[in-house]
Amino acid sequence: MNEKLVELAMQTLLEDGLGLSLDDPNLTETPKRVAKMYCREFFKNVGKEFSDWKDFPNKEGYDQIIMADKVSFVSTCSHHFLPFTGFAYIAYIPDKKLVGVSKLARVIEHYSARPQIQENLCHEIINCFNENIKPKGSMILMKASHNCMAVRGVKQPSSNMVTSVVSGIFKTNSLLEEKVLSMIKL
Repeated sequence: MNEKLVELAMQTLLEDGLGLSLDDPNLTETPKRVAKMYCREFFKNVGKEFSDWKDFPNKEGYDQIIMADKVSFVSTCSHHFLPFTGFAYIAYIPDKKLVGVSKLARVIEHYSARPQIQENLCHEIINCFNENIKPKGSMILMKASHNCMAVRGVKQPSSNMVTSVVSGIFKTNSLLEEKVLSMIKL
């Protein structure tokens, strides 16, 4: 990422595109703040895959649902570059590996730090999880409020979007999927 280039582009957008003066003390540092926010926070994981897994052998043969629920996330809609925020629920049935619960939150946070649509975010998280942990099955459900819909266009601030991806045994056994959904109780 080129933070200096983002700062310059933001300066051009404010001055030339929107006709604002950077002599205004409230705007003087805005290009720098926005560049820092985009490069170091909102989009810090563009082009980076999650690899910080900590897994443990499933010595006892645990074969029931494990779920991290209500994991907060913030991402950015690639259509309007406005945030969408919500909660993720990620569940799996282990095979040979168990994973540290904080890693479930970290993989969600990791893939949230890039511009995208919510549907793709679900796929990125589950694909990475499955590739590295190789569970018998996994499932993610994400519920988010999109600022692109809340503050512009149809202006529906209390509307949410729900997306999910199921894989493995959850995909072939609808009773397991239903059990996870009842655990979530949306």
